[in-house]
Amino acid sequence: MTSQSSTTVPARLGAPAPAPAPAPVAVHLGDPHAPRTACVLAPVMAQWDHGAFFEPVAEALLSTGHRVTVYDTLSLLRAGDDLAALADRWADVLRAEQPDLLAGNALGGAVVQQLLDRPWTHRTRVVLLSAPTVADETLDATLERIAAAVEPDGTAAALRLLHEVVRGPAEPSPAPGAPGHLDDEALSGWRLATGLRLLRRADARRRVEAFPGKLLHVYGTESRLVRHHHLATGPGHTRVGIPEAGMRPHADRPDATRQAVAAFLAPPSTKRIHEK
Repeated sequence: MTSQSSTTVPARLGAPAPAPAPAPVAVHLGDPHAPRTACVLAPVMAQWDHGAFFEPVAEALLSTGHRVTVYDTLSLLRAGDDLAALADRWADVLRAEQPDLLAGNALGGAVVQQLLDRPWTHRTRVVLLSAPTVADETLDATLERIAAAVEPDGTAAALRLLHEVVRGPAEPSPAPGAPGHLDDEALSGWRLATGLRLLRRADARRRVEAFPGKLLHVYGTESRLVRHHHLATGPGHTRVGIPEAGMRPHADRPDATRQAVAAFLAPPSTKRIHEK
């Protein structure tokens, strides 16, 4: 491999310098020498939580011999990207990992589904948590209402609207006030609004229905956002609805979600997944 020169080529007068290539941000879980590799893409986050969202599910992967890398999906986002462009960028990163398992939550799962027509994904298992295959007018309108609130009302107000639609059925409505400290208000607002808008008119039904590998959708039956009809499946695929859970079944019902994932990963003779 040849090394890249550190010499900077000046831009032409009046032309902007090219943006630096974005680099993936990730956290690694489990034994680095485990025999299997799992790659997980995160949902839209105003600030990266260092993989904390996936902790309720991680044990199901770690206990089945996976070393897990949880990626900040928005770390590769550039201005002007649509969902396909972001997925193309992630394809280069994930293909190099040669994953045995691809997983994604919400936007992260939508990115994964965009990749399922690529031959290198056909050897993987796929786990999707509240990840829409197709966005309808209702989902588009809800996400746009939240994204559009960032500019006039601020990131904190938009995050309250987001919490209202992703909270579990037993979780109270968000109280007025800021949801917590934001390290960079402008960046957090851009991540939130741009990330939510990536799902506009998403449609990976053809890719998912033709995917020849094993695939699991997990969703909350009481979700206010991504519901059963937003998820497509093909032969050998499974949908599991988690009762009494909303958009975040892994947070609302962690044991039930973890059991669904563990059953999906178990040898065929021990599987006990019941489609809802």
